[in-house]
Amino acid sequence: MIKIDPSSAASTALASQFKAAPFGPHSADLQKMLQLLRWGHARGRTIIVCTEPYREWRLGRMGSKRGMKVETDDSMVFTDYAAAVWACFRARFQEVTGQPCPIQ
Repeated sequence: MIKIDPSSAASTALASQFKAAPFGPHSADLQKMLQLLRWGHARGRTIIVCTEPYREWRLGRMGSKRGMKVETDDSMVFTDYAAAVWACFRARFQEVTGQPCPIQ
């Protein structure tokens, strides 16, 4: 299985690439990283929750079991979807690697 090395220059470059173009197109290596971040572990992972259609988003966390309520983080409200996507990327990077994303 492929793993993400949070301290590698490659991970930093891929995070920069995603931040610059969160909606693509993505290189093959970035696509592999995104697959790990998006599908690595479903329960308890960070997701984006739309709280006002096309206007407002928050980060949330899926429940540990199917059917559990999604917990939303009301401390951060995004009015730009790309900013919410970047925040979700950074949160999932930390969830998967155990270290913060190297790009702020």
